[in-house]
Amino acid sequence: MRDEPYDSDPALDADWNSIALRGGVASLRVPASWQRLSRDDGGLAFQSPGANPVDLLVSVTTYRNPYGVDADEAIQYLDRENVLPRGIVPSDDEGPAGDEERRWIAYAVAQPPDRQIFVWKVADFQPPDHVRVVSLQLHVPALSSAAPDLGALIDRLGEEAARIKFYPAPVQGPVQRVTMRNVSHGDQVRFRLPWDWVSVREDELTLFHREETGSGTLRVAVHGFNHEGPEAQLLARTVLRQTAEQFAEGPDGRIGHGSLEWLEHGEVMARFVTDGEEDGEKLRFFLWLRGVAQEGQTIVALFSFAYPLAACGGEREGTLVTMLEREIRQAMIGPASEEEGDGDDLAAAIPGMDGGGFSLADLLDADDDDDMDEEDDDADPSLPFFPSSYEEGLLDEDEEDEEDDDDDEGGPIGNA
Repeated sequence: MRDEPYDSDPALDADWNSIALRGGVASLRVPASWQRLSRDDGGLAFQSPGANPVDLLVSVTTYRNPYGVDADEAIQYLDRENVLPRGIVPSDDEGPAGDEERRWIAYAVAQPPDRQIFVWKVADFQPPDHVRVVSLQLHVPALSSAAPDLGALIDRLGEEAARIKFYPAPVQGPVQRVTMRNVSHGDQVRFRLPWDWVSVREDELTLFHREETGSGTLRVAVHGFNHEGPEAQLLARTVLRQTAEQFAEGPDGRIGHGSLEWLEHGEVMARFVTDGEEDGEKLRFFLWLRGVAQEGQTIVALFSFAYPLAACGGEREGTLVTMLEREIRQAMIGPASEEEGDGDDLAAAIPGMDGGGFSLADLLDADDDDDMDEEDDDADPSLPFFPSSYEEGLLDEDEEDEEDDDDDEGGPIGNA
């Protein structure tokens, strides 16, 4: 790594030095008096002097997208973790040279128990298929938050982030390949799908699919049930448990095979597989429920993947279902929107209470009812067992592509 400073801008004071990042692909100015620290992942870290220091972590990540890169999709690279609120739009900037296409975001987060983190990210687009992202994280412990010059420091770091310089350089490893896109259904469900899937909003549903015949369609819906009172959270958990159990036994009394699994933090995942018909086409429906109980609310996200029955049993079906299982398992559910159910909706979600129980009518075509045998309580042996969990060690699609591509070396993300 190249550590010698670049020539500083004479218009800026000499108390800030320019440091090379990732062997010279970019440069950033940092306070000259700060001590450089070592990082296990190879990135840069600096600590301010004094009894109550703050830490600045700097990293560079290079992404390669075989589908091509577009600055209008910058948020996909600036928020790979998919944690920022919807509606945040990266700011655009031509950069110091005036000819760079770049985007940036800035935000702050609280890290329990007593730390604040201020984040700046700048993305430099290198068509046709590369993006370089420089990330700055200023870690401020509670003891340092009252420092009189902290506000000025934060403002100055924001200015320096805007002044980051990128330089022409060959693409070097580690490179993270991007083949998955962050997607969402409203403000309540966030997950990932392959980059080439498109989305369409239809009333209360979001539909995702590839633009090719016979590739299957994923429908997503979400329901939130709110209850007030001292036992609101207990009721929310009860509703979640009973709703998930009913789903795994067969939503709307459907015949098929289901399973139930409790995840971390009290979240739940239920599955069900059933055959049906839609618009005259025989389909196999792979159904998932992902639910959480939080702050007196029960939030359930419903996923339905319809795949042509004639194409079932092949490798492609297995790959698609495994991918969806993995991504739905890792989906972020909540918070609920303001359009939540009232008491009648809450009762309807609990088996045995008035309201008729849980319904998937919005995800499955109503004509499918003719295909069910309600007197048969046993699972249809012709249906496949749904995977209760994805295989240990199964790589996500981004990592899998990285392993299969000899041109891209795998490695830690965020090295400088």
